[in-house]
Amino acid sequence: MKKLWLLLLAGYSAPAFAQEIPGKLSGGLETTHQYYVDDKVTAAQAPNDHFGSNTYFTLNYTLKNFYAGVQLEGYLPALQGYVNGLKGTKITHRFAGYRTDKIDITAGHFYEQYGNGLIFRTYEERQLGLDNVLDGVNVRFTPIGGIRFKASYGLQRILMDNGNGRIRGADLELDLLQLLGKKRSWELTVGGSYINRYQDYTGPDEHFPPAVNAYSGRLGISSAHYQLNTEYVYKSADPMDLNKNIQKPGSALYIGQVITTNKGLGIDLAFRRLESMDFRSDRGATDNIGTVNYLPAMTKLYTYALPNIYPYATQTLGEMGGKADIYYQFKRGTALGGKYGTKLSLTASLYHNLDTFQTRGKEGFTADFWRVGPTLLYRDLNVTLEKKWSPALKTILSYMNLHYNKEYIQGGKYGVVHANTAIADIQYTINRKNTIRAELQHLWTKDDEGNWGALLVEYSKVPGWSVFAGDMVNYQTKKIHYYNFGSAFTYKAARVSLSYGRQRAGLLCVGGICRMVPAYTGASLSFTYNF
Repeated sequence: MKKLWLLLLAGYSAPAFAQEIPGKLSGGLETTHQYYVDDKVTAAQAPNDHFGSNTYFTLNYTLKNFYAGVQLEGYLPALQGYVNGLKGTKITHRFAGYRTDKIDITAGHFYEQYGNGLIFRTYEERQLGLDNVLDGVNVRFTPIGGIRFKASYGLQRILMDNGNGRIRGADLELDLLQLLGKKRSWELTVGGSYINRYQDYTGPDEHFPPAVNAYSGRLGISSAHYQLNTEYVYKSADPMDLNKNIQKPGSALYIGQVITTNKGLGIDLAFRRLESMDFRSDRGATDNIGTVNYLPAMTKLYTYALPNIYPYATQTLGEMGGKADIYYQFKRGTALGGKYGTKLSLTASLYHNLDTFQTRGKEGFTADFWRVGPTLLYRDLNVTLEKKWSPALKTILSYMNLHYNKEYIQGGKYGVVHANTAIADIQYTINRKNTIRAELQHLWTKDDEGNWGALLVEYSKVPGWSVFAGDMVNYQTKKIHYYNFGSAFTYKAARVSLSYGRQRAGLLCVGGICRMVPAYTGASLSFTYNF
């Protein structure tokens, strides 16, 4: 508890200190505390001390071309669902750097991304307990317009310390038309990346590769109404616990296109094929720990509760599929657009496994690159209609049809779930200061746990106050109510929220990255402040 108060004191006192020094000091405090109770209905058991606490305090300083920063984290203990290795209080980030128009050098902890992230991306997602930052040196160099070079070296964060797998790499991107000095209404870029991971191996296999090398090439074309983005990655054999130590080279192919018009039509198409692309700095790591590359689920990201009962999780060892988004903005004053306009969105996602053939060699299997596998992993079809009926009334209506191979995606003997979900999101502005919003959701399925229903009501008052109450219930089989209610208040750069309710066990996904969370019941208090 003493460490927690020190963390909070540091966050509160930093703004006053910032006013007394030259340069610019900025940062933020984010702290969440939960109290858990035993729940006989959901079978959720509270930890022995009933408490969980996650706190993050960041401090950044800039003076002309120089910058530096630290991040202090406290898990006293970590909230339910976070990995066990996140515990205690520690400065997890410290860095310093120098930046000009041509060069940016960082020593210490840094985040970086090469291309689309298929080969390399470090980032933080606190809600998932994910932080794969590198501790080392990062250089960005732009000698002339049209040439962008990056070089990175470091040890990756594993829980509260650095792992022993070394990461080094380089990335080069060329804007060809800019280099040629051409006047242009479009852009043509090419790029390439290299990543090496080395981790000592002391086992009995004389042919076990301690190093993994990955190479990528990419092409980008961009104009006012069209974008093409494609990248291919090759990764050398990378035996690890998750792939049962097979020595199978990996590959990834991504092709994305965006088409827009001046008449309200937009089309977003994406295709991706992955084969043996689980890439980690520590070959023994599991969950989202030690990931080197970024492979989010490329499906529609749902913000409503019931569609997120069955979220897709990327199958890094092998998947092929993609997503198509088509949206149309009906103009105001037309029959379908009405007085305030209407937006129609159509989304489809489809993923299969790979067509593989088991072999007796160290590679484990072979796969036809362009042939789709026999197992349908995931398919969703979604139609969403957004319409503003008056200055006060706005609605979002959505329908989703789903095929979800729960057994393949989550493991276990679950089978396939076929479901339909309907959602109505209604927002009514009472006056300039008061708004009420309601969500009504229903999921129909004859599989798994049967039908679900959900209701959420939220009232907000300007400036900065809101209150909500919601419930979702599986009313056919277990008949458990997962209720939540709470309130939040925002004042300038500070926000405090208090809630109480139940969390169901299952996959929690943020930005297409997922982790399993247990069921728990309790109260939660959160506070954030930025300066």
